[in-house]
Amino acid sequence: MGSIANRQNSYWLSWEKGYLEACEAFGYKTNVQTNNGEVQTQQQQFDTAVSNNADFIAGQTYTNAAAITLAETLVESGTPGVLAVTIADWYVPQDAGKEYVTFFTPHFVNHAYSAAKMLFESMGGSGTFVHIEGNRGTAPNIGRNKGVDLAMQEYPDIEMAGERQPGNWIRSDARSVMSDKISQFGDDIGGFFGQNDAVALGGLTILEENDIDVPVVGIDASEPGLAAIAEDRMTGTVSGMGPWQAGWSVAKCHDYINGHTLSPAEKMMSFNAPVCVKNPDDWTGTIDRLPVVDAADYNEAIFSGETPYDWKKMSVVESGEDAWDPQIDMQPMSLEDMKQVLDWKEGDKPNGYGLPGVYTDDATQEETTQLYSDQFQSNPLK
Repeated sequence: MGSIANRQNSYWLSWEKGYLEACEAFGYKTNVQTNNGEVQTQQQQFDTAVSNNADFIAGQTYTNAAAITLAETLVESGTPGVLAVTIADWYVPQDAGKEYVTFFTPHFVNHAYSAAKMLFESMGGSGTFVHIEGNRGTAPNIGRNKGVDLAMQEYPDIEMAGERQPGNWIRSDARSVMSDKISQFGDDIGGFFGQNDAVALGGLTILEENDIDVPVVGIDASEPGLAAIAEDRMTGTVSGMGPWQAGWSVAKCHDYINGHTLSPAEKMMSFNAPVCVKNPDDWTGTIDRLPVVDAADYNEAIFSGETPYDWKKMSVVESGEDAWDPQIDMQPMSLEDMKQVLDWKEGDKPNGYGLPGVYTDDATQEETTQLYSDQFQSNPLK
């Protein structure tokens, strides 16, 4: 089963596309369920799937805490699964059981840091920008805030227009926040960072209605965001890699079903996604943490026809120990990475909790990092 929030935005539609393609490649029947971001609905769908002997379950949990009960559902039923992006604090797949095949997440900090650098450079390295965030208290939101703050440290002449306000990942809320910001700062606004493309586009419409023409960046590389780049309304957007996330999940479940077990260090991973812009050459030497790709080419590759991924190549079982390829830049997550990207804090660690030693074993982390670097031989988006 594939578990998604809805079919109302291009991220989830692209995730579903990757899931369907990968299932076809590996020979699995498909079943996509939408939960509308409702934890109870998602739990019911998991319960139904395991009772119907689903081969595996892939998706994302809507809240951090939900990851525990959903993972327990997998383990208690003996159903392998991948729960990505969102996970409970101080909780790793080993705490659940072997059926929790792996967790992976975008490197939220790197993604926002790169988008913010692009924004600040487009502003000429000085001025005031608006930052509208997503849902407070979530790992993606916290990590992206950290990335923006990190970039601001490199641009002392850049200031934020007051405090961040939540846009809750949706256009309507972002429009409301931007209206307030324009009332306060008016023509002093020199740029806009949207925590995702929906927020970026919502705020952008208010800027345009007030004849304020400034650089705008977002995150997700949604179809509307890519269209805005083509129309010169947005400067850039960082991909959420929906199709790849789904396909990688299917490939790892397929490997598990066929007897391949990931190493302990591979149970918690992060990935770096590309920045989509109109003219990639303009950003050579400026954006160094992420690849930079042509937005029009990315749009064609992801949203038109079949995606460019070789799904079987992601599988160790299908391609072999030496030939498998993640087709993206991936790294294992150490404890320090979890604290940075997922915002884990020592003060929140449950009494008596012991994190598996692999996450603080420098040698194992370096070995796994090198493994994924060596295996990453092809990037279909370049």
